[in-house]
Amino acid sequence: MKNILISILILATPVSLPVIAHGTEPHATLDISQAWARKTGSRTASAAVYVDIKNLSETMERLLSAGSDRASMAMIHRSSERDGIMRMKMQDSVEIRPGATASFEPGGLHIMLTNLDEPLKQGQLFPLRLTFEHAGQVEIFVEVTGIAGLEKQ
Repeated sequence: MKNILISILILATPVSLPVIAHGTEPHATLDISQAWARKTGSRTASAAVYVDIKNLSETMERLLSAGSDRASMAMIHRSSERDGIMRMKMQDSVEIRPGATASFEPGGLHIMLTNLDEPLKQGQLFPLRLTFEHAGQVEIFVEVTGIAGLEKQ
């Protein structure tokens, strides 16, 4: 019964929620939306998470880390193409200037989840923890989409 109630609450939660995150500075705010990941196959051990993070404050914010109970490790990566080859480089952090939006999207910034506990299935939602320099830890829900991804709203 408890699992059914939790599932209902999660399904009733919109994916594009503005998150007002208060941390060490009471005016630090973020608007976090469009969190999604593609479904994975039964043998896929990793997945990329994409999200938009807007800094609504007047202070530079920095995404420091991410984590999820769905994977043994979560890392911030940036993909780039060089000499016709796609490469990924781990990022220590991502700066988000006041009023700016950091867009994590295919071919660029993403949060890489490795050693998934089970495949991601289309239609699922799962929690992801983001840790910021000023806002502290914020939990969001990631929507699992089909291969085409999430249409930007």
